[in-house]
Amino acid sequence: MSMLRVTWEIEVEAENPLEAAKEAQSMMQRPFLNWQFYVQNPETNQISSVDLEEEDDEAVLQVKEYKPLIH
Repeated sequence: MSMLRVTWEIEVEAENPLEAAKEAQSMMQRPFLNWQFYVQNPETNQISSVDLEEEDDEAVLQVKEYKPLIH
């Protein structure tokens, strides 16, 4: 088993950072939406895009370049 880093990025409209975090938490608790996750293996730096709406054999795609929203 490997240690992997999972990133979930969204953009939300909010009055301040606290309200933005609360909105993100609320979204995470809603029934499944079509969210895309980025998963990185810190040992190899390989990044995959994972779409949970796809069948397992088509859910994971290798990412050539990933630009996070926050640098």
